[in-house]
Amino acid sequence: MKDLEDKYWQQIEELEWYTDSFISDGDYKRIEQQLKDNFTPSEAKQLDDFVRNKVNELGKRFNNDWLGDPGIDVSDDSWGDLRNEVVGRGKEFYENITVEKLQEMANTNDYNESFSYCFSFVWDIKSKSKSWERDLTRNDYNEKSENEKKTQFQLNKPKRIEEFVEKIDMLYDEYHAELCQSGVFHYLGKLIEEARKLK
Repeated sequence: MKDLEDKYWQQIEELEWYTDSFISDGDYKRIEQQLKDNFTPSEAKQLDDFVRNKVNELGKRFNNDWLGDPGIDVSDDSWGDLRNEVVGRGKEFYENITVEKLQEMANTNDYNESFSYCFSFVWDIKSKSKSWERDLTRNDYNEKSENEKKTQFQLNKPKRIEEFVEKIDMLYDEYHAELCQSGVFHYLGKLIEEARKLK
């Protein structure tokens, strides 16, 4: 497991989102092309999952510090960018990150938007994969009795709603830069709240 983690960290560092000379061009298109040229779809998905997990771990670890007093002065959107930046800078930076460093990065605008964009093509791959899985499920579903169908629906409903929420989150990640000045994401947030009530 540790060897696998080290491998993913090495892959991140080789993408050079942030180099040894402490320069970042923030060019996610360049890195996306690097990933397409050098990784199989499966390898790119695995690295994307690793990055997301590390970003989520930072969210859990520093959530109270972000929202606390004096807090970390960034919006919801920028909080995601900031955490992605920490992961994009590699293992050593990630392992040594502190509240004070996050505050400093926020105050000096020392982060880019957004390391997660490097993986936008992976979201398409995952979407197609889920669509294929749904087609298989639909075929199975038609062969079941009415009772089994109802049970299957009840079992799958929370999972399907989470898939819906995840897709909205992916759209948010992909398009928030273009739409952040409008009220679109406020409505998306409400939509997610209402969807989660259906579980």
